[in-house]
Amino acid sequence: MAALMPRGYRSVTEYRFREEQADAIVRVASYHRKDYCYSVIWFSPREHVGIRPSIATPFQRTCNTELGSFDRLPLELLHDVLLRLDMYSLFNFRQTNLGSRRMVDSLKQYQMVVSHGLNLLCALLRTRLANSISLFEFYDALCTKACTLCGEFGGFISLLTWTRCCFKCLQEAPETQVQSLAFTRKQLRLTKAEIRQLRSFKTLPGIYSMEDSVRKSRITVVSIRQAILVSGRHPHGQAYAPLAKTGRDNKFNFMGSCALPYYARRTGKVEHGMSCAGCQLAIEKNIIGCRSEKWAFEARDKVYAQDSFLEHFRWCEQAQLLWKSSSEGNKKPPELPEGARRRGYFKDKQ
Repeated sequence: MAALMPRGYRSVTEYRFREEQADAIVRVASYHRKDYCYSVIWFSPREHVGIRPSIATPFQRTCNTELGSFDRLPLELLHDVLLRLDMYSLFNFRQTNLGSRRMVDSLKQYQMVVSHGLNLLCALLRTRLANSISLFEFYDALCTKACTLCGEFGGFISLLTWTRCCFKCLQEAPETQVQSLAFTRKQLRLTKAEIRQLRSFKTLPGIYSMEDSVRKSRITVVSIRQAILVSGRHPHGQAYAPLAKTGRDNKFNFMGSCALPYYARRTGKVEHGMSCAGCQLAIEKNIIGCRSEKWAFEARDKVYAQDSFLEHFRWCEQAQLLWKSSSEGNKKPPELPEGARRRGYFKDKQ
């Protein structure tokens, strides 16, 4: 593959750098694609300003209230019970009294979820799916780095199947395909009994997909994969094509998912995923992509965890040029591409 790469894209030799330079290299030569996060269920940070303190901190006053029968349980067992509660029940339990609030707030898993997964928590509550996901499942997803379908960095959760996935799999993988209940029912001839077995929710009004599609009405959606498994009927040929429409054409995939960063338990570091500014620069310089090669745009659109990005950087000539022109992190590189400056291509939703 390396022999087929255009000159100026892949470096001839591996670039070596010191470990202490890693953070500066990431700051200079990578960027976070905000347009990906804006294309799915998303809430403005302003909406969280008044919410975050109330759901993450206990009241600063003496607590004399009791938890009834829960007080008889050993602390470790009580914590285990709370971890297994679904998020809706946990949310209600926390509001019972000062004691329950303090007990829930003492859980590290809860603190990490409300600190780093607040968008997803709001999505679960507003779609009424919070009663199907436990605190343990939420925290486990938060601590999962890789897409469960392809192994790349997974920055998203498909709500109906609770699948950690990358942006590419969110759009294209059969496991993440979402469709309206009305259309799915017609295509698969679902019975009322079968429909009751499906997890579903009403979509939230908003702007979705990479085409900024405005959706105002609320539509009940289901997972195509779950519907096929429940019904036992798998459409083929022309009947399957409209049901499993994939990619950017299926807006329901975006309406049924939410971004979620990765939390590393061992280090406490949070990663939102990063794309290579060097690959974006190579596109803008027509080093790659000038013949509309699919692999070139996939390279530009790929999202990395920090460790995998640094491995990519060792061989990305344009990313190395950005690093060198920044005086090794001491100034902004003059050729920083427009896509990296804007952190993707989108209309500002703030």
